[in-house]
Amino acid sequence: MEQTEIRFRKQRDVGVIISDSFDFLKQEAKPLLRMIGIYVLPFVILYAGAQVYFQRNVLSKFDLTNPESLMADIGPFYLNLFMFMFFGLFVQSLLVGTFYSYLEAYIKHGKGNFQLTDISPKFFANSLLALGASFIFAIIVFFGAMMCLIPGLYFANTFSLAVFILIFEKKGISDALSRSWRLVNTNWWNTLLLNIVGVIIFYVVGLVLSIPAMIMGVSPSLFSNEITNPADYPNWYWVLNGISSVITTIVLIVPFTFQAFQYFNLAERNDPTRPLTPQE
Repeated sequence: MEQTEIRFRKQRDVGVIISDSFDFLKQEAKPLLRMIGIYVLPFVILYAGAQVYFQRNVLSKFDLTNPESLMADIGPFYLNLFMFMFFGLFVQSLLVGTFYSYLEAYIKHGKGNFQLTDISPKFFANSLLALGASFIFAIIVFFGAMMCLIPGLYFANTFSLAVFILIFEKKGISDALSRSWRLVNTNWWNTLLLNIVGVIIFYVVGLVLSIPAMIMGVSPSLFSNEITNPADYPNWYWVLNGISSVITTIVLIVPFTFQAFQYFNLAERNDPTRPLTPQE
């Protein structure tokens, strides 16, 4: 059965955006998995290894019963935490830059009218754009959250389309931020709903993947009288933890797809005659 090309530039409600996103990911699963496996997966595996190292060798060294030791370890802890968070931001930016490069080619050239080799030169450049936008986005949300939870949530939702706009329209970060602000505020609650659904999917996948480890090894220690140091968990637990991290990181393409569809939905509703890219 021949698959129908999915048209992104179309007005949709929330339910249609979610269903069309999964239809797109299902149709394009093979080239997407091949692309991610070649260009992104090695870095995702490194990130999963860094996450396991951080949990096993950094967090486990904290002795909450010894204030002097805790204060002595707090400096190295924050250094490791910063390096881990920055590496995670880099890996996420590499994933979103690569994935949005594929979406850009799909939207501009049509289904089956391009090869991965045609767009692979764009992966690194778009990933750098995504990294810069994600870093600025994280700073804005952080300062919003420092003021109060509500401003942080508002900024996170309002600027959630900025990375896709920056990569697709290529008109600079300031234009991407202002355009995301304008578009999202025309349909703020629906955008929030889509982002919440994406976050729920991400965490549900992570929770489901953690169940085997919890049942087989960790949960018995929770009900014992002895406190078990995470560093003492068996190696297979950390292997499962790493695999879970790899899968949940890749699952991020689901909320990324929601945001791409929402961008076109809002653009078509508010300024359908506006050129979306410099080439149009």
